[in-house]
Parts: sequence; C-alpha cells; structure tokens
Amino acid sequence: YLIQYIKRGIYMGFNYNDLTLLRFIQKRHSIPLAKATLQFGKNETSIRRAVEQINLSFPSPVIEIEKGICSSRLSYEELVSLIRSMSPSDYASSSSERIMVMIVTIFFCGYVNASELYEKWGLSLTTKKQDTGQLRSFLKKYRLFLTTLHKKGLTITGDELQLCFLVIDILHPLLEFTPENRVHARFANTPIERQSFETAMIYLEKGFSPAAEKLTHFLEENHLALNYPSKKFLLLFICIMETRPLKPDTTFSCRLPFKPLDLHFTDSPMENKLYNVALSMQNFSKNPTLPFDARLWQITERFAEDVVNGLAHPFSISEDFLTELYEYFYREITLDYFHCTFVDKTVENTAGKFPVLYEQIRRYGIYFQAAYNFSLLDEHLSTLTLMVEKHIIKNRTADRRRKRIIIMTSINFERISFFLEQLREYIAFQWVETLNLNEIHRLNDLSYDCIFCFSTRIFNILNSRELPVIRVNFFLENKDIDRLLKLGFSAQTHRFNANSLALDLAGKTEAEMVSYLKNRFGDYFV
Repeated sequence: YLIQYIKRGIYMGFNYNDLTLLRFIQKRHSIPLAKATLQFGKNETSIRRAVEQINLSFPSPVIEIEKGICSSRLSYEELVSLIRSMSPSDYASSSSERIMVMIVTIFFCGYVNASELYEKWGLSLTTKKQDTGQLRSFLKKYRLFLTTLHKKGLTITGDELQLCFLVIDILHPLLEFTPENRVHARFANTPIERQSFETAMIYLEKGFSPAAEKLTHFLEENHLALNYPSKKFLLLFICIMETRPLKPDTTFSCRLPFKPLDLHFTDSPMENKLYNVALSMQNFSKNPTLPFDARLWQITERFAEDVVNGLAHPFSISEDFLTELYEYFYREITLDYFHCTFVDKTVENTAGKFPVLYEQIRRYGIYFQAAYNFSLLDEHLSTLTLMVEKHIIKNRTADRRRKRIIIMTSINFERISFFLEQLREYIAFQWVETLNLNEIHRLNDLSYDCIFCFSTRIFNILNSRELPVIRVNFFLENKDIDRLLKLGFSAQTHRFNANSLALDLAGKTEAEMVSYLKNRFGDYFV
C-alpha cells in the first residue's frame, strides 16, 4: 500500500536531513531515541519534531516513537521507491550535496558556470554565493583552491591526484558494479546525487568494462582479493586514468606519509606510481607485502604493548599480530592523508559490546595523533577493537571437523576476521571465502556447505536464488549459536587426537614443528 502511495508521488517535499534520519531509523528498524540524538548531534525534541515532519508526508506514520524507542514501519523496498520517485522539485538539497555536484562538474568539464547551475536548480544568487564560500573553505583541507576562469566560470587548482581521489570519494558510494562489468546508479540516490552520477557517467561509462578486465587481470595475476568498496574505488580510478591521460605539466605536490606499494600495474613509470598510491589505500583480504617504515612499526609496537598489557588477561604479542596492526595503520593513515572514507555502516555498537577494550584503544590512539596527525574515529576504534578481541579469542580456542562456510558481505576484511574468530569459539567450521554480491557468480566455482550474511537485503537476494544462506548477527548471540547447532553444525571442541598428532610431528626439527602446527592448525597454535 505504501509503495503504491509513494509511486503516485502524494507526499510533501523532503530535505536532506529528513531523508538521512529516515534512512538511519529504517536501516535499524528499531533504535533508542537517545542513540538517534547522539548520531545527529541533536536533542530529543529536535528529533521528535523531524519525525513529525517526515510523517506528514504519508497517510499514516512511517516512524513511531514509543517509550523512548524509534521504530520504522517502512521497508527497505518502500524507502528505495520513495527516493527513486522523487523529482528535483520534491527534494530540498543540502549545501554539501550541491558542492559535490560542482566539484564533479569542474573535474570532468574543466569548469562550472555556477550562475547557470543555480538558476537551473531554482536557487537564489545568495544561496550560490554562500555555497561558493563553503566550497572554497571545504577545498582547503584537500590542499586545493577555487579559482575563476575568465568568461567561463569556476575551476579547481592544486594537486591533481588529491582532486582525483576527492572525486572518487564522492562518486563511489553513488554507484553499483555488476558481475557483468556494468555500472548503474545506486537505487537510493537522491535527485542531486543522481546529477553527480550522471555527469560523471557521460565521461566514464564506456571505460568501465575495460577497466574491470584490467583490474581482474591484475588481481588474479597477483593472487589478491578486494572488498567491494575498494573494488569500486579502483575501478573509478582506472577509468579516470584511462579517460584523462596525464599531461606533462600535471601537478603532483603531495608528500605521502609512507612509501607506496611497488606493484606492476602498467608500463608507464609515472602512471604506475599513481596506481600504487591508490592500491596502498585499499582493503585486501591478504595484503601484498607493504614497504617497511621503521617509525610506523615502532609506534605500532608501542601501541600494541600498551593495549595488551592493560588487558585483564594479557596475551603474548606475536609478529603476526603486529603485522596485522601495521598493515591496518599503513592503509588508514594513507587514506586519511587524502581525506578518503570507507565507512562501514553494517557493524555498529562495538563500543557497547566491548566498552573497556574500546576505551583502552582510544586512550593509546594519541601515539598516532602525535606522529601523523591521525585521529582514531569511531570507525577506526571499532575495527581495532575487533582486531584485538579476535586475538584474545584466538589465544584461547581450537578445533577441527567443520562445515565449509562462505561469508557474503561488503564489510572490510579486518572486521570479518574478528567475526570468524568469534564464531570459531563456539562452532567448528572451515572458512572458504569472503565474497560480496558483485562476486556472486564465483559461488559456482567454490565448494561450500552454506553462506553466512548479516543483512536482510543480502539474505533475501541469496534466498530468492535458493542458495543455502543463513543470516546471523555480527555480534553472535546465544540464539545464533543454538540455531547453527540445530542446523547441523558441530560445537567447538578443544581436543586433538594425540597419536595422530605425534605421528605427524615425528622426526621434525623444532622449527619444522612450529611451522607445521601454525600452517596445519593455525586456528589454535599462535
């Protein structure tokens, strides 16, 4: 009924803040009002007023607040239908959205005639002037500058690589990439986001298929795998590099925090260096060998020692653990240098789940702030908490005889490794692969018993294809474990066959025994 109502367009105009709040509550179905106030930095009265305004657009309330709990009656499909049916006249854009359109237009067209653009939007010259001032201030943190081209309009000058990464950061959340190497707009794009996407696609659309082939060849040749946001980021970067050849006078003034990777992506030395900068920012399931930075390693060691020594039950810090942290900080500090973002909205409330460890990590984040001006945001603190907690679990569990599982998600690999270690504490299983929906075709080539996912959307897609999918909570609950046991999974045990293990180790040197135990039983020997 709501979908039919939405399709008829019988609703009042939405603004960006309304839509953001509606998306936030719908995604969570039910959430305490207090959490919504923290998320948006508003008091309860303001949130209630915004909810009332949203509900006026529908025949019956789509958000209800009872006993301090916000609940959504809108399904994901209904929300997408609502957004897709909006025309520009139904939607009051935010200044930040309009700024993004100007940046994308300047990047691909060389300049933007702001007066014509704002006239087309039906906005006043005063609004244009205010937005232009905000754009000028926004660009400063990117080491970019807004200048005027005589008789044309506004353009952006400064480091070309930084501008390229800024445009990709704007665009990659707005598109989806299919297994057939096709690109389409994200269904839930607002009218103004659609304008940014459509402007870019005029220049990039034909380049996506060859870019995907180039990226696939590179990954296969180097035995690498990317998570979905990183894949979209790199596809955009390849397209831009192919459609905007470097000019001899191109400005590259940035000084990187670390030496970038040194992989062969293309035969041009200059282009290859730029590709390696982009690759250094991506989330690989298993990182290629990173350049060694003595300063970063020393700070990582100090950070790890202080965090682990503050635990109720400290564990022995292995080189594997330090390498994992080093690789994470290398990537995130490089991303932060270019002000790029890969925000994972699937896993939330890590601070509530592990409050003591979360605060412990926050305390020692000051080391990276002092050395690299890199502040640990909730996104970083959450991932680091899961990484450390994974090693806490890893140092106390073990077993074999397992079902083979695939994880289907776009969550970054560090967080997935925590989930697997958490699951391993209760259930005996063999992890086969982590895939995203873009890679669903790979299921045909893999041997597995079931697929785990965390979102209703992914569950519905896989279930409609009659695949053996199980939806679980990322932070496992007793009901998840009970359900898995009822579905035929074996409970985790902590026993080895002594005779079999003794025969396997017979005649080996100490180094060979250590290598065998870590490779053969890496789930429990650390």
